Parts: sequence; C-alpha cells; structure tokens
Amino acid sequence: MKNLLLFALLGLACGAAAVAQTEQTAPTEQSPQVLDAVKIPANAPLVIEVPARRMPRYAIDFGAYQGAYDLSNGSVLQLSSQGRRMFAQLDDGERTEIVGTAQHSFVALDRSVQMRFEPRDSGQMGGELLIAKTPAIAGEPVQYLLVSLR
Repeated sequence: MKNLLLFALLGLACGAAAVAQTEQTAPTEQSPQVLDAVKIPANAPLVIEVPARRMPRYAIDFGAYQGAYDLSNGSVLQLSSQGRRMFAQLDDGERTEIVGTAQHSFVALDRSVQMRFEPRDSGQMGGELLIAKTPAIAGEPVQYLLVSLR
C-alpha cells in the first residue's frame, strides 16, 4: 500500500514538473523562443579558402539558389549558371566562378566571396556572405566584410 501511494505521488510530481517545463519554455508573442545561439569568438580570423575537396556539380541543386539576393550592406548578389559552371556577381562587378564546398555553401575560385545559405520555412533563402575587399595598395592585408542576405 505504501509503495502504491509512493508511486502515485511520484507520478504526480513528474507530471507537475513536465507541465511547469512546458509552461516555462512555451513561446509567446511577447517573448519569442530563441532556438539556437551562435557564439563567434572575437578573435576568429576571417579568411576565404577554396577547399581541395569540393562538392560535385551534380550533387548540388543550384536552381534553388539561382537569382538575385539583397544584402544587408545594400549590395545585390546575383547567382547564375552556364552549362555546368556556377557564377556569382556582386552589383555590377565581374562575374566569378563558384564551387560548392558543403551543403548550402559556396566559395569563389578567386577567393573573392564565400557564402552560406539557410533555407527558411517561408521558402526564402537566408544566410551570409564573406566578401574579400582587395587592398588599394599592394602588400596590404585583405579586408573582409561579413554581410547577411535579407
């Protein structure tokens, strides 16, 4: 009898804890739930590398990425393809060939831009670009600009 009473009390306590957990983590309109936090170290070096191992073109559904994207700095990124080759163009700049490096990630062969896309529930693409700014003076270090897709 004591065991039955003990199990009943334990069951009620677990149920109450589960309800409290649900009430505590349920998002509301006033306080949206944070899904993932991303920590970027302040001293993380920004660099664009072309990996030796790339994703083969047939493994990439590039049609899902083609088109124009507004960037947070006011620029426009245009992605296009010609045959089996993929290209990126910033504003009215030169078109540069890109390759797939991972799922939803691309890098320019000339190391001018690296991009990572995040498909959203709305069907739109989000993500970020790391853009290399060529120094005006030879020998100066390359400056990088990190922008997001709107």
